[in-house]
Amino acid sequence: MNKSANKRKKGIIATIVITGFILGAYLILITDSYYYVVCSCTAHYYPTMPSRMIGYALLISATLLFIASIWRIKKLSRWWTVPALIVFGIALYGNGYKLYYVACTPSINKVTFFTHHTTLGGIVPKYALNNADSLKAENYKGKILGYSISEKELTLYRIGDNPLKVKIRFLFWKIRPNIFTHTLSPTLHSHRNLEYEKENNEYERIGGREMPIETFLNEIVAEKEFSVYDIKNQRIINEMDGTTRYRFEIKKNESNTNK
Repeated sequence: MNKSANKRKKGIIATIVITGFILGAYLILITDSYYYVVCSCTAHYYPTMPSRMIGYALLISATLLFIASIWRIKKLSRWWTVPALIVFGIALYGNGYKLYYVACTPSINKVTFFTHHTTLGGIVPKYALNNADSLKAENYKGKILGYSISEKELTLYRIGDNPLKVKIRFLFWKIRPNIFTHTLSPTLHSHRNLEYEKENNEYERIGGREMPIETFLNEIVAEKEFSVYDIKNQRIINEMDGTTRYRFEIKKNESNTNK
């Protein structure tokens, strides 16, 4: 009995030590994740604090349940290790998920499990679109030009490629859309084609493939360049170069002097 009791005691101590190492590794991961910087102009978009606090609670609960079931504390079945590991994995994913924008090499990126970095796509530099030939040459195929965002999903519209949908909500983990909008709208918005406007009596904005009128209008509202109530004769043109062109006119009685 004494031998068995000593063995159990040593096992519990070893479990506590191993758990301590895991906790230390987790703290290092979370610190590196929050301070991970690709260049001096990197913007991060984390899950909200309430989401992360729920994640911390789940991680702690799953760890305690795992230990208790391994050592059958209170005669707990070892089968409880399975749901404990599942909950731990879900919580680790949720707390380790974020998006970030890199300005020095304009791109949107995603992080999962704190360490796995994926580039979702590069962003088209607006000055490059002043020359229509650059689009015909497919220099920017797959680059992001325009976006829309909801409570659950970020949609990135790309040149010559289908829209990319990115989750910003996973169960109760969510990134606040308004933070993303306030910091990235000017960078991700569609491009106003001044070259086209010089030769035509209408305005044109260039966006990625399958970009709808509603998204163009939302950008115009955000930029406060025109009043959407003064827009008329609006239409969408799907160009062969993989872009969507939004063309419209402004009522003549509008005191707008942008053009």
